[in-house]
Amino acid sequence: MWTENDDRIEERVRNGLGAVNSVAVNDDRIAPVPSAAAATPSISNLNVNNSKKVHIGPKFVSVTQNVQNQEVVKELSFPKYLWDIVKNSSRTERLSCAVAIMVLIVCIALIVYFAGLSANTSESPIDKAPHEWRITREMWLARPYNYTHTLDAFEPLMLVIFQHTVSPQCSLFKNCAAELRNLQGYFISHYDYDIPYNFLVGNDGRVYEGRGWNIEGAHTFGYNRCSIGIGFIGDYRGEIESHASVTKAQLNRTRMLLEEGVRLGHLRKDFLVIGANYLGPTASPGSILNNALKQWPNYDHKNRFYKLNCEKMEEKFGNTTLY
Repeated sequence: MWTENDDRIEERVRNGLGAVNSVAVNDDRIAPVPSAAAATPSISNLNVNNSKKVHIGPKFVSVTQNVQNQEVVKELSFPKYLWDIVKNSSRTERLSCAVAIMVLIVCIALIVYFAGLSANTSESPIDKAPHEWRITREMWLARPYNYTHTLDAFEPLMLVIFQHTVSPQCSLFKNCAAELRNLQGYFISHYDYDIPYNFLVGNDGRVYEGRGWNIEGAHTFGYNRCSIGIGFIGDYRGEIESHASVTKAQLNRTRMLLEEGVRLGHLRKDFLVIGANYLGPTASPGSILNNALKQWPNYDHKNRFYKLNCEKMEEKFGNTTLY
């Protein structure tokens, strides 16, 4: 029996609105089931590459497209980079940069100049002294000291004894003067007497007055009352690594001092010189200074004053030519 529902189903099929399954439906209570081919697709996400128009089924769909652009940056050389900056800058900016570069160049030149000047100054420091070679107590700022013993009883003297101070060396007047002040302060505070040598010879080649002429020294036990003691600043023991060296200037200035002593009547013309180690138990003045003194014609190679006190020296050699 063909019913009205059958007419409606047929009409829906003709209009393309759907299709029923192959089973005939005669019951109005059973709804027709659409086929899978006629179902509308469900699209949640769609990726589209290099497309301008998209058509999906019977519908036009609005598509959001994300485009990633990659820019290729070409590396420029440093000179071209600077040239691009210059071209893209204003005249005022270029002028400011030029002034800044000139100021930087001037500053670098000044730094190099003064650094070289400082290096030259440190290599050859200025050594100024009140006298070319003869430095008095006043010149090296010695502390005043009251002496009570002189050498009048044995002048003119026949013996000059050499020692070394075993103290830091000094190659400039200001340093030698400071070293003498240190030595004097040490002996005054520890032994309650002045610097023990009559004269000292610095590494700068100058002669510094200690106690001076005609003043009894404290340099060599048993011989202080009848000799002149000369101390060379530094340590002249050849067996130590940091030993001092004897210079021609030191020897020449020492001979000049001794010639002054002869001229002033403090020394005999035939006076003799010797190291303190040949007269007592000491290493002074060191092997280096001893070897230099042994080249002098008036060095006492015979060591004729050994174990003689001042009176016996005067008695034995007072009226005898020493060389």
